[in-house]
Amino acid sequence: MPSASLLGTSLLALALLVAEITLVGGPRHPDGTEVDADLPADRHQRNAAGRDGAGLCVFTAIGMAADWAHERHLVDFRDYMRQHPGGGYPEKVTTFIRRLCAERGQPEPLYLQVQGHELELLAEAVAGGHLPCVTYGQSPTGRYQGQPIAHMVNLVAARAGTQRLWAILDNNFPGTIEWMTEAEFPRAYTRLGTGWAVILLGAGPPPIPWNR
Repeated sequence: MPSASLLGTSLLALALLVAEITLVGGPRHPDGTEVDADLPADRHQRNAAGRDGAGLCVFTAIGMAADWAHERHLVDFRDYMRQHPGGGYPEKVTTFIRRLCAERGQPEPLYLQVQGHELELLAEAVAGGHLPCVTYGQSPTGRYQGQPIAHMVNLVAARAGTQRLWAILDNNFPGTIEWMTEAEFPRAYTRLGTGWAVILLGAGPPPIPWNR
């Protein structure tokens, strides 16, 4: 049986290793892994408030997903929603996508809304070139003082690189990427009980060509 001092040293080493993986940075992790969906920083949108002061994180995230998916009439979804009460839930998203598109004479985009704990669909969506909007209930890097938060962000990497990293773009912190481990992402995604994702199915930009 290992001694208490040896066990303590091992736990410290493990904590330091996780700290090196879990961090706030840019679209390229220190280990060389890059995000799957690299929306340029100058196109990141900052969260705003609806007319009642409640946040518009859901519609800000959808606006950035629309920018990525070339759904031009939804890119300013956040600003459109400023005239309405804030907050978001699946039925509200359906209602306001339909209303905005009708007002602008545009077809509704193809999209999915999913709820639950399943991660495979999210990983497949990212691998397929999409930019999912996902719930985010707690930051593994200590943002929000480590407290639970009712929030929605964009998933920019899923099981990426040799360490199978996940990464999110938080519209409260545009210009930065939060990287986390395979174990940490599901806790963040379902922290408030269950996960919820909105996935616009329009094709994103083609990958950057490179020579093997």
